[in-house]
Amino acid sequence: MGRVLTITNSSHNIAGVRKKTIKREIVIGPNAIKFVAISIFAILAIVYLTQSTSGANRSVKVQDLDDKKTQLEMQKERLEVEQTRLKSLKEIDSTVESEKNTLESASNVDNISGTVVKPN
Repeated sequence: MGRVLTITNSSHNIAGVRKKTIKREIVIGPNAIKFVAISIFAILAIVYLTQSTSGANRSVKVQDLDDKKTQLEMQKERLEVEQTRLKSLKEIDSTVESEKNTLESASNVDNISGTVVKPN
């Protein structure tokens, strides 16, 4: 079996004599209480600050996403108007091409019949 090591306050080591061991008491005095209170307060302040700034960061991200959404909606509307305009131009071009063969220019018309209307 192993031997038990006893750390004592005395300088002599006589067998059979009861020895006093070093006390392991933690004494909490007024300075220790102040230190613990300040440490707890500092930790709570740091936790509060990290939580409040993370909420602000989230709100900034949400605002950025809303701005981007609004910008994309405006771009979508602009592109829809452009699409409609281009469709109208294509329809006009196709109508002009189909009517080009059937219409004659005014210089080629030989007879224009009509009555002259006098303004009142």
